[in-house]
Amino acid sequence: MPRLNPVFRKKSSSWRLPVELLTFALYFLCGVLLILSRIGHGTVADARDELAELTSPLFEAASAPVIEARHAIQRVRTYAGGLAELDRLKHENERLSEWEWRAKLLERKVEQLRKLLGAVDEPALHFTTGNVIADARGPFVRSALVNLGREQGLRAGYAVINGDGLVGRTIDAGASVTRVLLLNDLNSRIPVLVGPAGVRGIVSGDNSGDLSLEFIPDGASLYLGDEVYTSGSDGVLPRGLRVGSVSGRAGSFKVRPHADLSALDTVSVLFFNTPTLASAGPAPASNTCELPTVEAPSIAPAAGKVSAAEPIPSSAVKKIGDVTGPAAPVTRVRQ
Repeated sequence: MPRLNPVFRKKSSSWRLPVELLTFALYFLCGVLLILSRIGHGTVADARDELAELTSPLFEAASAPVIEARHAIQRVRTYAGGLAELDRLKHENERLSEWEWRAKLLERKVEQLRKLLGAVDEPALHFTTGNVIADARGPFVRSALVNLGREQGLRAGYAVINGDGLVGRTIDAGASVTRVLLLNDLNSRIPVLVGPAGVRGIVSGDNSGDLSLEFIPDGASLYLGDEVYTSGSDGVLPRGLRVGSVSGRAGSFKVRPHADLSALDTVSVLFFNTPTLASAGPAPASNTCELPTVEAPSIAPAAGKVSAAEPIPSSAVKKIGDVTGPAAPVTRVRQ
């Protein structure tokens, strides 16, 4: 290795001592400031505050471009997302327009067929709306109390729904409180139709979140996600009330209710007086009071059965979720 010129060695050694002293002084100063800041010395705190005040305009000026760039990026992303959402809404509007045209065509066909058959229109359903004030849960019971009773015209056997679908049926009506047997109670048995083919079965509760689907005919084709709705064959519940959708697996199909039975708040009771209910006892006198008219909530009909949804006047619509306000619009199924 070539030897360095003594001149350069002497020059480097002359700068080494001041650099080491300066480095030591800086480390010592940092240590002293750290110790003083830990013990909360007032002089260090005042100096730090003054330094922060002096440097804050510089930091603010330096961060301004970064903040503006961040806002610009956010605006670009929002604009791009708005364009994508606009395209999605356009496509959805086109699909809805197509379905509206098909629905109107089916309504005309149904009306023609009804005229040919001389079919009689089903009576419209009345309802009243109230709140769930208590629920009873235990190993062998799933029920709820509603702040409605005979004073509002209720009696045992009426269907109880909310905005999502069927909740259960009334089993005991007091003067101002009614007990509702929920779908998932062990004593609940409801005849239903499943899927577009209208496969008949029985939905029963087992005190769990899902419902059991029983008495399905041999060879019936069921698929996950098939809609389940009341058949009305028991003569108690109206036909076409939404119950849930098929879940589970082949051989042990379940029904997942559309309504959240564990978090009920506002419900509506449908006045559906049938010969079966009439034979159980006279209806309350207050049941003759005038109530707003709505149609029974339903889903798409089974194959070969066409439904027609009739418009409901805005003055007669109640919204479920507001006891004194309107209840959720529902639809009548024609068979």
